[in-house]
Amino acid sequence: LKLPVRLVQNVNKGSFGHVAAVMGEKPGAGIIAATAAFAFGAGLVTLICKARPVCCPYELMDSPTPPAATTALALGMGLGTPTQELLSWTGTHTDIPCVLDADILKYKKIEDLILSLKNIVLTPHPREFATLLDLCNIGKFDVKYVVENRFELVRRFCKKYPHAVLVLKGANVLIAQGEKVYVNTFGTACLAKGGSGDVLSGLAAALLAQKYSPLDAAISASLAHALASQKVKCSYGMTPFELIEKVKLL
Repeated sequence: LKLPVRLVQNVNKGSFGHVAAVMGEKPGAGIIAATAAFAFGAGLVTLICKARPVCCPYELMDSPTPPAATTALALGMGLGTPTQELLSWTGTHTDIPCVLDADILKYKKIEDLILSLKNIVLTPHPREFATLLDLCNIGKFDVKYVVENRFELVRRFCKKYPHAVLVLKGANVLIAQGEKVYVNTFGTACLAKGGSGDVLSGLAAALLAQKYSPLDAAISASLAHALASQKVKCSYGMTPFELIEKVKLL
């Protein structure tokens, strides 16, 4: 685990990157991811939304399009259908590191997006991974098969897209790039709640914004996510924002 600890004093907020978190049809998911990114060291975080969000945390900014200073993009959490404007932006900013999660993984042209982006972390759960494998022409599999054959399928995906980092969520998280596969066994059952995945996406985006490589960002975000869950006393009542608070105690 490589936490984004600040050791140099002569810095400003711009020294720690600017995360753009896209807020879609389900706005809570984007707000959770953006809040997690801000808590994990990103100097600036902007919610990308058409209208000023209701009940937005005061520390977050908002904009209809990603700011020019964006250093990492978090895309897909509660997104619904991606807009052409957003897809055009990603197509002209392929050097910006990006976390892809949830709804964007169901986008029918997701393979084109994966191939165009140079620094990318994908964070599917098994059902999303099954859809992703189908859309990427790797095969049609049900969720049961994906769970039981996850190592094989992760390797097949990473062989086809060696530049991409894949984080397959589950009781044991698989983090893979190329021929490397890491297993995170530290998570707890309290993470089986809505919003936990949005926290993970925000953590990874924060590290990408702070110039971590995609693989290092994925590993450290996943570890922070899991180890923070161990600090939650109640196994059933955790909220995403409680998890974010526990990340600050690592």
